[in-house]
Amino acid sequence: MNNETVFFNPGDAIANSRDFREARRSAEIFKTERPTERKIVIAEADGKELFAVYYADTQKTAEAGGTAHHIKDEL
Repeated sequence: MNNETVFFNPGDAIANSRDFREARRSAEIFKTERPTERKIVIAEADGKELFAVYYADTQKTAEAGGTAHHIKDEL
């Protein structure tokens, strides 16, 4: 993955965890239970050891109140 900073509203998270593997597993389960064409990403919150699962298309801008994240994986 790239090291680009992206922004998400933490309230839009599908799931979150302090453990990357748990967050990825939650994303896999979510995608299996709710099939969709939408891309799901696992992102690490900037400056925190917290991984959150989001739909990629819910990305925000800093001006729109988004919190900085770095994409760690995509499904």
